Amino acid sequence: MSKQAPILPPKLPLRFLRWFCSPELLEDVEGDINELFGQRAQQNQNKAKRLFYWDVLLLFRPGIVRSLNIFKGQNNNVMFKNYFKIAMRNALRYKGYTALNLLGLIVGIVSSMLVLLWVSDEQNVDKFHAQGDAIYQVLRNMKQSNGQVSTGTSIPKPLGDLVAAEYSEVTEVTQLSWLMNMSLERANETMEEGGRFASPSFLSMFSFKLLDGNKETALSEPNNILISRAVAEKLFGSNWQSEALGEVIKVDGQFEQQITGVFEDVGNDSTIDFDWLIPAQAYFTANKWVEDWGNGAFETYLLIPDQTKIQAVSNRILMEIKDHTKGNPNAGDEELMLQQFTNRYLYSKFENGAVAGGRIDYVRIMAVVAVFMLLVACINFMNLTTARSSRRSKEIGLRKVMGAPKKSIRIQFFFEAMMLSAVAMALSVAIVMLILPLFNVLVDKTLTLDFLSMNTWYFMLGLTFVVGFLSGSYPAILLPTFSVVQSIKGGVRKQSSFAVYFRKGLVVFQFAISTLLIIGTAVVYKQIDYVLNKDLGMNKDNLLAVSIEGDLAGRLDTYKSELLRLPQVTAVSGASGNPLNYGRSTSSANWEGKSPADGYEINILLTDEDFIETSGMQIVQGRDFDSQLQDSTNFLINEVAAELMGFDDPIGKKLSFWGIDGQIAGVVKNFHMRDLYQPIAPLIITCIDPSMSSVVLVRTDENATDALAAVQGVTKELNPAEDFEYVYIDQEYAESYSNERTMRTLANIFALVSIFISSLGLLGLASYSAEQRSKEIGVRKVHGASIGQVLVLLSKDYSKLILMAFILAVPIGYYFTSDWLAKFEFRTHLDPLVFIIACGIVFGVGILTVVSKSYQAASINPVKSLKEE
Repeated sequence: MSKQAPILPPKLPLRFLRWFCSPELLEDVEGDINELFGQRAQQNQNKAKRLFYWDVLLLFRPGIVRSLNIFKGQNNNVMFKNYFKIAMRNALRYKGYTALNLLGLIVGIVSSMLVLLWVSDEQNVDKFHAQGDAIYQVLRNMKQSNGQVSTGTSIPKPLGDLVAAEYSEVTEVTQLSWLMNMSLERANETMEEGGRFASPSFLSMFSFKLLDGNKETALSEPNNILISRAVAEKLFGSNWQSEALGEVIKVDGQFEQQITGVFEDVGNDSTIDFDWLIPAQAYFTANKWVEDWGNGAFETYLLIPDQTKIQAVSNRILMEIKDHTKGNPNAGDEELMLQQFTNRYLYSKFENGAVAGGRIDYVRIMAVVAVFMLLVACINFMNLTTARSSRRSKEIGLRKVMGAPKKSIRIQFFFEAMMLSAVAMALSVAIVMLILPLFNVLVDKTLTLDFLSMNTWYFMLGLTFVVGFLSGSYPAILLPTFSVVQSIKGGVRKQSSFAVYFRKGLVVFQFAISTLLIIGTAVVYKQIDYVLNKDLGMNKDNLLAVSIEGDLAGRLDTYKSELLRLPQVTAVSGASGNPLNYGRSTSSANWEGKSPADGYEINILLTDEDFIETSGMQIVQGRDFDSQLQDSTNFLINEVAAELMGFDDPIGKKLSFWGIDGQIAGVVKNFHMRDLYQPIAPLIITCIDPSMSSVVLVRTDENATDALAAVQGVTKELNPAEDFEYVYIDQEYAESYSNERTMRTLANIFALVSIFISSLGLLGLASYSAEQRSKEIGVRKVHGASIGQVLVLLSKDYSKLILMAFILAVPIGYYFTSDWLAKFEFRTHLDPLVFIIACGIVFGVGILTVVSKSYQAASINPVKSLKEE
């Protein structure tokens, strides 16, 4: 029987380790790191390889790195002391260039640090769970009317029971509800908080910290409840530790639950948010519909410790819903799949049942932006250092005459770059600390620089080294190549064609990045503007959604009547949710002519007779609900549903779902129930019993402040024990695009930053060009050339470079913006004017920068520039 080949660590980091590690330590260090790799590889080979790279990088530190005796025969301390003195003298002698160098580096480092902090925070969401890599969420793929597949998280409750009983690969199963708002009441203290129903295994599967109580028993009985620290402090004050456990509180005005635990407040690093937990069995007992395989219920999570068995579980679970609904006329065409829990935040977008991106797209974009900001800053440093080259040519020539090798001169320039990079990093960290609170407000996060973490220091030291190396590389390579004779004469006028083209290439690269950022900003702005102002099929302006709490559901007719008495209110309707952010659906819908083999997921919106008028929707066929006709078994459908059902005239046709038989009374114009990333889904609107409403939609006049105060007064009068909970439909809709709005703002900022840094680099090149051509300018002026002619002479080359940057940026910008817009089902078009404006901005800023410096050179008296001749 053949022996399985051992899993070997990656060769590249291993070679790097053997190169830098001290020979005395290499054997032990390599043995330990290989052993750790082997342990990890048994769980996940790919992850083990990634972590191996990281481990090797962390070992590159003093105490482990071998002595690199680069400078044989020299006193290193004296030499570096001399380098330091020269660097300080040059920095003080050319204060303007030093300030420009530092400014460019600081702006670039600050920008990249802020972006990378955001990227790191995004990547760390949900990563704090100890068993996170072994937790998998079950997802449900449902065939839609247009042939597409919709992916959801509501899983039939019996699946969890089946997996727990029959899947030996799964050690734990947790079922978790969606976030529900309920009132919590103790004595005279009542508050509205969001929470979830959860299986007892929830606390052992996930690593949420329990401050008080027993994880094993806290969710064991249906009348138990766990609350967050914040809720405990509201209900019991600062002495909650001695009072909360064992106390009984009233939930939703009717259920008495005993507090069996207090958990730490859930932070922003978790996608599962809640302020209370109640055992899922309490919900299952009260809602028998969850036992049906055809109904989606809670989210379902599986703990699968053995990663080699994931595929087997995926293959087995795929057809469970189909297998258990076979022969059921209400069954949908549904399949199941698994997604690793730690991936769900970044990979939340699905197309046809497969992962198609999500927030990871924005993370990648911003990571690239951070790299570009650093590159632009480093290019700026190179250009400015090159511009000073003729002023330091005598120093370089003298050092070479005295026997200094090129390597020594290169090390000096690298040393100066590293020193400036270190200073820039120190100043950048201070600036980041100052502006981080403002940045947190901008991106809605709580980012921090944790100086107690070694990773923070590794990050800053690594960034300092990278910036210093990149910034100093070009000057260190170029300047030592100057001719000794020309250097001593101070007459370095001509460089190799490679140096010239490389420098011009850097300028093109800088301005291409600036142009790309402006194009991206403009396209994002246009799309967000399109999204926020698009006709959604209903009137979202001046529309309130007031949450129905406590006893208000049983008095809905009275509540509506009182609201309609207000002069600021024009219409009122009950509904089962916000119609622009709605997801309740069923696969049980049947109609005349539907094939039993067809399974479609159709949204169900529960309303009353006043919904169409209040929402501002439009009836395109048939009639609206009528309170005089008892329309509880008549339905409205949208145009997509009518097309799906294949009726030429759907009015009067039979339709049933959830065991309710009725007929179609009318067709409403399509409206967007979800964001514009998705196509409009089929919809059935039904009249319901008022007690089933979860919100009341209130249409008000233009005076929003007075209208809100009046609605609140009526609500509190009828329901004094509950908080007044409401949202403006248009504001909540706009908030659903907060990611895109944040990206737009960040793109605006970094486009300006890129242009600013690029202009600094162009200023350096303009200075360099003016120095190189100072005698030519003097000769031309002696022969009668005007300042304007000299400006044209000095500016035309840079104009060509900026136009080249534009030519390079346009196709790249078009490709990526088209790809981003394609993610929206409904989107704006790419306007050529966007590209023209981007070019105009970059060209205008660049030329103004060149002209400002060129004018200074053109104004010098020719006598000064020609006196050496």
